[in-house]
Amino acid sequence: MQMVGIMLLAVILGALIGLEREIHGHPAGLRTHILVCLGSAIAAIVSIEISQAKGDPGRVAAQVVAGIGFLGAGAIIREGASIRGLTTAASIWTTAMVGLAAGASPRTAVASVVATGIIVVVLWWLHHIEGVIETRGTRGRAIEIETNGEAAVIPRIAACITGQGASIRAFEVGGNHADDRRNLQMTIKLGQHASLSEIIAELGAVDGVRSVSVR
Repeated sequence: MQMVGIMLLAVILGALIGLEREIHGHPAGLRTHILVCLGSAIAAIVSIEISQAKGDPGRVAAQVVAGIGFLGAGAIIREGASIRGLTTAASIWTTAMVGLAAGASPRTAVASVVATGIIVVVLWWLHHIEGVIETRGTRGRAIEIETNGEAAVIPRIAACITGQGASIRAFEVGGNHADDRRNLQMTIKLGQHASLSEIIAELGAVDGVRSVSVR
């Protein structure tokens, strides 16, 4: 019964962490975090059983710590000049540690509950704080966009930026390169709900845009 209780605790803790990722539409959501936390808790239980048979109790847990990195890496996505999924990868790894703590001992199980609360606060509450800082903490953000030189790409870029809730404060077109590439220097102002990382990702997907970078 104790093992069943540990596994149920792991399911609950994993669900609490995964719920935030699920609501915000990240690729690794509720089910992924539940399974990661549950699997890690089972690994901790197995480690304890191995230790009672005079085996090395750290072998299984060590493999979880190393192996979970491969799963987290799968959540990281590169879109143009931006990288998405780092927070989700970190939450997957941390969820695995929560599962290990939940299954290791009653004392570490208490620590896993506290850790889950901290993780949820970081993912949920600090997410909104970052948005406020990103919006109000700067008068404008300078970005550089390299295009294929097509004139029609500029209206598409402008529409993308305004469609994401930002405005263009300054705009400068660089000279054409030998292969007809063109550099655009822009200063954009983020709106209340605009995200710079999402804007960069969307710009990278615009037809005719070769690269996007933040200056």
